[in-house]
Amino acid sequence: MRLSIALIAMLAMMLVPGPVLAASVPPGFSSGLAGPVLTYVHLFGLLGLGLWLDMQGRGTPGAGAGLALVVGVLAGLLTRAGLHLPYTGLALEASLLLLGGLLAATLTLPTLVGLVIAGIVGALHGISLSQWGGPVTRNALFWPGMLAGCVLVMSSGVGLSATLYQLGGGKASRVAGALIAVLGVLMLVNIL
Repeated sequence: MRLSIALIAMLAMMLVPGPVLAASVPPGFSSGLAGPVLTYVHLFGLLGLGLWLDMQGRGTPGAGAGLALVVGVLAGLLTRAGLHLPYTGLALEASLLLLGGLLAATLTLPTLVGLVIAGIVGALHGISLSQWGGPVTRNALFWPGMLAGCVLVMSSGVGLSATLYQLGGGKASRVAGALIAVLGVLMLVNIL
């Protein structure tokens, strides 16, 4: 019983981190790795993408996940090269609402539509992660670190999907989707 309480307390503390910015990590691989892991919008967005891709691919999320990662890195590099799209921050936050809604509704889309959504979400994450500026993203090791962080979080979503399915069928995934959608709304209205 005490172990359960201790684990719940540790998880609660992890959900309320102090003001940690990925840019405060030394430049290079570690700062790239930290971006998707320490930033709410990336953490829950990529986690939601992994959950949804697993549901979408019926246990085989590989093509969508790979496409999201490749498009994310390419969009990030294009952003660093000077291509800037307006409203990407809002679109990134709205993607949490979209992915959460798709998960909550357990909506499976045609494969091509799923790949397009995965590519767009990946591009939004890549653009946002590359906009830190300064020496952090100029370091060549930032990009492999960012890719590793995105793979880590997205594959955690895929694994979470399998775990949640065993725990409660589709209900647990729907609840997780609803929570991700609520986070998206809170970010859109600047509460988070």
